[in-house]
Amino acid sequence: MNVRLIDQGLVERCLSMPRTIELMQEAYADLSQGNVESPLRTALVNDGGTVLYKPAYSDGAGIFCVKVVSVFAGNLDKGLPVTPGIIVINSSETGMPLAIIEAGYLTSLRTGAASGIATKLLAPEESKTGALFGSGGQARHQLEAMLCARDFSTMYVFSRTAVNAERFCEENRDLAGNCQLIANPDRSVLKECDVITTATTSPVAVFANDEVSDTVHINAIGSLGASRTEVSAETLLRSNVIVDQRDACLKEAGEICLMRNAGLIGDDYYPAEIGEVILDRASLGPRIKPTVFKSVGNAAQDLVCAAEIYRYAEKNNLGASAEL
Repeated sequence: MNVRLIDQGLVERCLSMPRTIELMQEAYADLSQGNVESPLRTALVNDGGTVLYKPAYSDGAGIFCVKVVSVFAGNLDKGLPVTPGIIVINSSETGMPLAIIEAGYLTSLRTGAASGIATKLLAPEESKTGALFGSGGQARHQLEAMLCARDFSTMYVFSRTAVNAERFCEENRDLAGNCQLIANPDRSVLKECDVITTATTSPVAVFANDEVSDTVHINAIGSLGASRTEVSAETLLRSNVIVDQRDACLKEAGEICLMRNAGLIGDDYYPAEIGEVILDRASLGPRIKPTVFKSVGNAAQDLVCAAEIYRYAEKNNLGASAEL
């Protein structure tokens, strides 16, 4: 059988951040409408990290796909990607393997775009000041997506070390354009932030409840697992919480699972999905309290991106061909 191999460079050529944000809107709407088959992912764990298997199919995409992606935080110290992965595409007509796509870059891109569509839908329209927690592999796409969604004039960057935050700001000034990047400022600036995005591996909340305003929008996309959280229970309990997929977040999101385990919420806890917001099925009411978008990631995101990339590669006869 013949399989098309699609590398990172081709993914970059095919998908821009604005286009990927549009695809995330499509994916989340389809997910909430039940148009996508997307079983809960399978996670295999050892002492080093986690390997995730994430399948999806929809008639609209016209393909089957499964992403195999790993999360190994220690890779950073080894000069390796923290979240390497591949996507395998199968024909919806024959089931034959059609392509293998490099998915480390794509995962970062579509995860950034998830925060982008959430910021576009949920953040105050006049947002000018933002904060980004984390300076690792996800951070650049998170910054890019925030800048696509709102016209920020200032972005504060927080990292575990001042050196990492300063390096990130220096390396991304070209992307930021007229938005000023400020590394590891005094945390009192969080109160003035309209949007905060967290992209860390922290096991505990990265800011305190009293550090953020009543109208802030928060994108919480890091800290994989039911026992880890980037946002405190105090902040979550006073916020409108919106999730990417309800069933997955109720099972896998530490922000929710830890509150339930502590008896702070009941089994009837029912946060809105971002797709329901897109479809106008969920009303969040007036902005009198924070909003929190919690994403654990969903294969529907990979599906719409993989379909677009594969069609682009087929149309233009791009990517290497491998006979297996």
